[in-house]
Amino acid sequence: MTIAVVLVLGLLIAAGCGNPINRKTAQNYAGAGYQAINAGDWKLAQKNFGKAIVNAELGGAEPQHMAVLKYEYGRASGVVCDWTNAEAALKEAFNLDAANGGPSYMALYELGRMHFDRKQFAKARSYYDQVYLEFGKVGVETKDPLGFAQYLEEYVVILQETGAQQDAMTYQERAAKIRGMFPEGKSPTEKTPYGTQCA
Repeated sequence: MTIAVVLVLGLLIAAGCGNPINRKTAQNYAGAGYQAINAGDWKLAQKNFGKAIVNAELGGAEPQHMAVLKYEYGRASGVVCDWTNAEAALKEAFNLDAANGGPSYMALYELGRMHFDRKQFAKARSYYDQVYLEFGKVGVETKDPLGFAQYLEEYVVILQETGAQQDAMTYQERAAKIRGMFPEGKSPTEKTPYGTQCA
């Protein structure tokens, strides 16, 4: 579990003016959710994050903390092919982050990737277009160049599949240039394995 995750879980307890028992319970379920992800059990992760959300809401958790739980529940739902709940949760995470100064590009990217992995390229493109603008605002190309290269490579496929060949060539060259600068490198972020644990 990363330091950021630990901090978020800790803040769930301290946040809001709701029931502290619910906030503690939400923290416990969220922790169990991350453990399930680390173990590769995304169905259990979905279940635990769902319970964390219920308790966080009862406990009066802050919007930014709700955004994290919705984000993780959405990702887990997508892995187990619960597409309706996945999309709804990720959209809620985006709205919460956008309204409260959070990293809204993360939910946008996951929405795009979820459609990308399902080969729904037209839907994916609408999200990847937005992500490109958001990445520019927060400097992802500098902070995580290899992650940005991976994004560009996915974007190239989407552009090719939606008839934007010239744009695809431009971004393909850009991705190749970044890869050339880090031939042995690997992005620290892992791609969500959407649709790989369908019931």
